[in-house]
Amino acid sequence: MTFIPEDNEKMREASREIFSKFCNSFLKKDMNQFIELFDDDALFEFPFALKGFTQKLEGKAAIYEYIKDFPQKFDISRFSEPTFHFTSNPNIMVIEFGIEEAQVLTTGKPYFQKYISVIETRGNKIVHYKDYWNPVVGLVALLDTASIQKVLDEQ
Repeated sequence: MTFIPEDNEKMREASREIFSKFCNSFLKKDMNQFIELFDDDALFEFPFALKGFTQKLEGKAAIYEYIKDFPQKFDISRFSEPTFHFTSNPNIMVIEFGIEEAQVLTTGKPYFQKYISVIETRGNKIVHYKDYWNPVVGLVALLDTASIQKVLDEQ
C-alpha cells in the first residue's frame, strides 16, 4: 500500500462525515438515514454489554431491527463535540463523544452517556462499529431499582 497523505486525509474526512450523519440521524429520529450508513455485512459490537443484553449485531438487517424503534424510547437533543483519533489506517477512527441532553421516553428519566467508539469505514459505509459505553448509566435510565438489582445479580 502506498502512503499518500492527501488520500488519507480525504478518507478521514469522509469518515468524519459519516459520523456526523450518524449523530444527526439520532437527532432527527431518522433510523432510515442511520441504517443507510452501514454496509450490508456490517458488524456492530457492544463489548461492555451486560449478560443477557445484546453484545453483537451481524449484518445491516440485524442492526436495523435493533435500532428501528429507538426514537420511541429515547429523545436525544444534544451530543457533545466529538474528539476524533485516527489510527495509521485512515479507515479506522476512535471517537470520544457523549449524549449531553436526552430523555428516556418510557421512564421519563434523563440519559447522559459517554462513549468511546471504534469505527471502521470502507466505501463510505460503516463496516465495523465497536461501541464502548457505561451499561450502568443505561440501566439506571431504563429500569426501576428492583429491575436493576435483578440484572446486577445475574452478572
